[in-house]
Amino acid sequence: MSLPQPLAGRTVLVTGGARRVGAAISRHLAERGARVLIHYHGSEEEARRLVVDLADLASLASLPGGGAACFSADLASPEGPSALLAACEAAGESPDAVVHGAASFVNKGLFETTAGDWDRIFALNLRAFFLLAQEHARRRGERGGDLIAICDSAAYELWPGYLAHSVAKAAVIPLVKALAKALAPRFRVNGVVPGPVLPPEGTPESELAAIRERTLLKRLGDPRHVAQAVEFLLACDYATGSVVEVTGGSHLWRGSAKAGTQGTREGA
Repeated sequence: MSLPQPLAGRTVLVTGGARRVGAAISRHLAERGARVLIHYHGSEEEARRLVVDLADLASLASLPGGGAACFSADLASPEGPSALLAACEAAGESPDAVVHGAASFVNKGLFETTAGDWDRIFALNLRAFFLLAQEHARRRGERGGDLIAICDSAAYELWPGYLAHSVAKAAVIPLVKALAKALAPRFRVNGVVPGPVLPPEGTPESELAAIRERTLLKRLGDPRHVAQAVEFLLACDYATGSVVEVTGGSHLWRGSAKAGTQGTREGA
């Protein structure tokens, strides 16, 4: 088995990297030769199973320095991001790139959202990326590195049924740009906005048809499309402060469809 290795020699930490789109990113980067550090919170079984799969992949494809390891942390806590990077370092791992895919996807509207809900949603979806960037920059210093935030098309569509989630994800986009300016030139900071790439299991066909209709390409995407965008941003060393929309054009749609039907979120 021979696979392309454009990311050979890279070590990438993927938060929320054990499930759904996060797992697709982890697998794709490993296939491209990167060593992948998989963060999880509530998905230990999936994370450990993926580590085994990626170790087998590295062996079969003769990927030097590839494979994977996994680490647990609660990134919604203020100490979680620094604890995660410290755990990687203690295990002899030194990620040169961090992809923040861990997120919550809370279905609550205006009057259902409590102050506690608001704080928890913003902690994981927004603050965690800021703290990861801060700690990554401290640890890497002059060596520099990459940071990529996985956002959400809710940032553009602002789903009323997922109000705090939408606002938190909308705030990630200016955070990406601010961090790119603050950490230049040693670090590159970019974002990826997935659209309808992995609707929740059990979504009715009528709803899937409506989602397809709201894309310019008139079809659903796939998690691999998001992973391909992440690979591009890691490989293109002249991209920073960029936000790549992987939505099939649905981010250009402005209608009044049912809020939240394009959800792709992963959890940790």
